[in-house]
Amino acid sequence: MGIISLTRIKAGFYSIRWKILIAYLLIISIAFGVVAATLIQLVGDYMFNQRVKDDQRVAENLASLMSDALVSMDVKQMYENALAASQEGNRVLVLDRLGVVQVDGASLLNGQRFENVEAANVLSGANADYGFYDTGVTGTLTHRAAISSFGNIRSMTGLYASAILQDSRLIGVVIYISQAQDIYESLRDIQLRVLLWLLLVAVAVLLMSMFVVRTITRPIGELNEGIARMSRGDLSSRVKVRGKNEFAQLASAFNSMSEKLESLDKSRNQFVSNASHELKTPLSTMKILLETLIYQEDFDPAMQKEFLTDINNEIDRLNCIVSDLLTLVHIDSGGVRLNPQEIRLRDVVMEQVKRLSPLARERGIELECDMRDPCEIIGDSVKLAQVIYNVIDNAIKYTPRGGEVWVEVFRSGKKAVARIRDTGIGIPEEDVPHIFDRFYRVDKARSRETGGTGLGLSIVKQIVLLHEGDIRCESKENEGSTFIIELPINAK
Repeated sequence: MGIISLTRIKAGFYSIRWKILIAYLLIISIAFGVVAATLIQLVGDYMFNQRVKDDQRVAENLASLMSDALVSMDVKQMYENALAASQEGNRVLVLDRLGVVQVDGASLLNGQRFENVEAANVLSGANADYGFYDTGVTGTLTHRAAISSFGNIRSMTGLYASAILQDSRLIGVVIYISQAQDIYESLRDIQLRVLLWLLLVAVAVLLMSMFVVRTITRPIGELNEGIARMSRGDLSSRVKVRGKNEFAQLASAFNSMSEKLESLDKSRNQFVSNASHELKTPLSTMKILLETLIYQEDFDPAMQKEFLTDINNEIDRLNCIVSDLLTLVHIDSGGVRLNPQEIRLRDVVMEQVKRLSPLARERGIELECDMRDPCEIIGDSVKLAQVIYNVIDNAIKYTPRGGEVWVEVFRSGKKAVARIRDTGIGIPEEDVPHIFDRFYRVDKARSRETGGTGLGLSIVKQIVLLHEGDIRCESKENEGSTFIIELPINAK
């Protein structure tokens, strides 16, 4: 099932890669095609408009030149002017006001009526008109062609008609026919070049898209592989973090999650191991004592009572461990519900100081208080009393006779602070970050002598966190320790 799921994930991943690749190619190709088509259209319009202006100017100049010769019917002069303008395949016709060809530079239509849309428009009153035709193989004007057409036109010809005026009176029309096939050939060449460039760009886009998509999807692929390894139980799985983009942030988040899961797994295993060890120790002790009582004959009553007392103490110790374990499980499962109310942190601390003062006197330790502010907060007085009691109790237990313990309560900004300092044995620097870990002991022998279970400070930290507060420790070996508890003034 796992292999099938992983195969599906990989197939989906490659499907996404190709979808992105095709999308890149389509978007860029369409954009390039639209730009190319627009550019060709603009170039074509510009070339034809420029040709129209130039040839129309020639036609107008010829009309002005033919005016006097047409009035006097000087055919020779008109023919010479027509021949002079008929160069490089161009042709000039002179029509009278009835549309009859008086002069044809090619001497083909002399005396015939020239029936043409452009000529008819000028004879009807227009000053000038023009059109484009496909003259075909025979050289005859066969049909009118659109400027924007890119069909298989064999011979594009431009026809320009301009009115011949005499004293602002229409006396005839000049027809100027010029070859425009070169424009179409140029546009076809441009079109072919654009198509070629489009293909080259498409190939380049494909290669670049493959590189870009690989760059984009590689982190996703690595993340996918990391998730697959994690799903197989490898919580040490990490992915490489490249750059500072969103994928790098995603990779960092995955690595952070992996580290937390791995740490949680290690903590769970360590917790189970420690719990098993802590429970096994009193059970083993009780088993030895009981076996001694069972198999030892003529046992001294005083010794028997001592053994039974030791067994009772081990049972009490075992009960404390189980009770603390149940408390932690209850907290972890979210089963602990606070009873928040308005309280004064100073009153809670003072009550615990009074409870522990006899223990301090018994151990020859001076317990001093400095309550600078009532520090009114919202919290569970019973749970906070447990926190304060546990920390002060530890300070007394781990401070040698003749030492001192100071308890302070003051306000710092929006925080109520309870600080407990002692002149005790202190904590080695390497152990300070772990003192709130479950079953962690700085000195296991000494901890057992004082009756500790290794869970007290873990419970303390969880209760403080439930109050949205913070607890930290500052300590130097053989100089003493300071525990600082901070609670928000406006905690709810």
